[in-house]
Amino acid sequence: MIVFKGVTKRFKRTAALHDASFRVEKGSMAGLIGPNGSGKTTSLKLMLGLLRRDSGEIEILGHDPWMEGEVVRAFTGFLPESPIYPRNIRVSQLLGHVARLKYASRFDVSRIARLVGIERYMEHQVSALSRGYLQRLGLAIALLGDPEILLLDEPTANLDPKARIEILRLVSILKRDLGATIIISSHILPELQQVIDSAILIARGKVVDYGSIDYLASKYGARIVYAVYTRNPRTLMKRLVDVDYVRGVVERGEYVEVHIDPLAGEEFLRLVDSLGGDLASRVEVRSGYLGEIYERAIAT
Repeated sequence: MIVFKGVTKRFKRTAALHDASFRVEKGSMAGLIGPNGSGKTTSLKLMLGLLRRDSGEIEILGHDPWMEGEVVRAFTGFLPESPIYPRNIRVSQLLGHVARLKYASRFDVSRIARLVGIERYMEHQVSALSRGYLQRLGLAIALLGDPEILLLDEPTANLDPKARIEILRLVSILKRDLGATIIISSHILPELQQVIDSAILIARGKVVDYGSIDYLASKYGARIVYAVYTRNPRTLMKRLVDVDYVRGVVERGEYVEVHIDPLAGEEFLRLVDSLGGDLASRVEVRSGYLGEIYERAIAT
């Protein structure tokens, strides 16, 4: 679990973070959401123990990151917003060097390379990688050592729409396969809302609200998006399309994306349960409409 209690961080006379309090449950994927300059990167650096808070308390899996920085960084992977890598070495050399620093094996390097999809590029020069594959390389570096926490600072910044979707889909797979607690800092909301299950809303250095997506969507009257996994997407869509509180259904391969009114969550879950396992094997909160949630939260 990650906990901030009344945390303030100043740079001279400017409060980059002011009296910030939130918590992220273990195993969740949380979005740290706000415009540029709102305090997102400062929050991540405080979690890593790279900055010292001026007041308040921070716990990362029970550890104080400033007092126990080496311990926290040992079980935390970090992808900075603008990473800089040596350009004229092979990908395998760079990952091998990082693996030695993290006491990871060659097998770990191969496993992580396959996981993030760069195994075909291991003998390429780093300088030959596209922006999207440089982000995959950054994820591989962050994942070496099998961290319990993964902090991603604007991982889709400066990527084209296709690459952004690929990176977020990859992060979603990593959460499923590794069970890590993931925090994604971002101001690009349409793609982010497809993968996170909770959010921290931050504006001008203040945490406006935080919690699970269904809680925030209900609180601020925003629509909720569910993923219903099914073997019969067409049949399921026909059953749902005429339900009063369903605002849209989209086939997404192994699941159907369902958009519903904010106050109909419990009723929708009862409906899905009544359909049976053949038509609806499981349902997950995919996200809410983050733009609606954020705008309404900062207006209150």
